[in-house]
Amino acid sequence: MDQNYLRQLCWCCMNKYVGIKTNDGKSYDGFIAEVDQDHVILAVPTDEMMEQMQGQSAERASYRQFGFQPGFFPRRRFFRRRIPFSTIAALFLLPFFI
Repeated sequence: MDQNYLRQLCWCCMNKYVGIKTNDGKSYDGFIAEVDQDHVILAVPTDEMMEQMQGQSAERASYRQFGFQPGFFPRRRFFRRRIPFSTIAALFLLPFFI
């Protein structure tokens, strides 16, 4: 794919949840956080916070300042993944549900 076309496509999808497949067969999914001249930077969600919360009691004192409420889930953490435009084979939107 043309790098200028990919750059424009990434700008149009900024802050949206996308999937990226690279030429070497790897797949990434995340939010487009930044686009520069040669790279797209994804904010990739991780389950680190969810894993820490599993198995804990629902006592109000053991949670953050807002306490535990039904339907409340801790926020996920993100790490940044920098992907060069030259390695991108496909870019596509993914549905995101809260």
